[in-house]
Amino acid sequence: MHLVQRVAGLTAWLDERGADLEARTHHRGLGLLVERAQILGLGRSGRISCGGAARFVKARDGWLAVTLARPADVEVVPAWLGCPVGTDPWASVEAVAAGSGVGELRDRAAELGLACSIVGEARHHRPAVVAAPVQSSPGRSIRGATVVNLASLWAGPLAANLMRRMGARVIDVESFTRPDGARSTPELYGLLHEGHEIRRFDFTSREGVAGLRGLLLSADVIIEGSRPRGLEQIGIDAFDIVGQGPRVWLSITAFGRGSGVEHRVGFGDDCAGAAGLCDEGPEGPRFIADAVADPITGLITAASGVQLLAAGGRQVVDIALARCATAMHLG
Repeated sequence: MHLVQRVAGLTAWLDERGADLEARTHHRGLGLLVERAQILGLGRSGRISCGGAARFVKARDGWLAVTLARPADVEVVPAWLGCPVGTDPWASVEAVAAGSGVGELRDRAAELGLACSIVGEARHHRPAVVAAPVQSSPGRSIRGATVVNLASLWAGPLAANLMRRMGARVIDVESFTRPDGARSTPELYGLLHEGHEIRRFDFTSREGVAGLRGLLLSADVIIEGSRPRGLEQIGIDAFDIVGQGPRVWLSITAFGRGSGVEHRVGFGDDCAGAAGLCDEGPEGPRFIADAVADPITGLITAASGVQLLAAGGRQVVDIALARCATAMHLG
């Protein structure tokens, strides 16, 4: 019930500022949570996620939420489990997990770049949104503001699109070598990026990085969804950029920046599991919706960006999928 009320409240707040979200999704914004599932014809499958890439797995001392979304994830499963893996990697995961501790499996997965969470581990984490002030600056409306979106997939592009619906100019940034994975679902991609401009850069070239830096410095709001070291490797530092131009840098990660968690990979399903945002059945936890932490985080990111831009100041804002999912159902 908390989730329903809070999604409805955020939808109403955004619609008061021109997002017109209720007209798009209906059901007080709850339609947003199932938008991708409806497009792809997905349904709930208990311990298997709607999309099939994530599962709840029982370990010796608790439950894990694990996502194997990419071919590279399956390739490192033998290293994660410490044993050969057959044609069905999930059978091996479940067999090894049954005799292993949740903490050991989660920590080893994090080292290998696998998305693996202990169910409920984020229930006591920091607030969903943590802003770090950099400088003073006058506030301004989202209407007419320039939003540069570096994030891919779902949460970041959704936030950018909501800002566009409230009157912002949105510019999406893509790498020539790594296009947005959401392009594989054209209908969803079209919804999330409707009305956006697109700029492509070669992040491996000096000219490409210089062009990206110039674009970021011209923005009012930046949305990005990479782990901090990803941009730092090409010489882009959020605090440095915000100190010179943009008012709000919205950094979306799985578990947040700093405190040893910024390196952890996470997706919408396993981060919802980390928040405990799931049904509890007699046989263990079950997924309640498709990658639900993603649209929740998109809503919170959009509202936070609009509020902070209006309030004034220059700040880097730490937004975590797992913390957003926690806040929306536990408060």
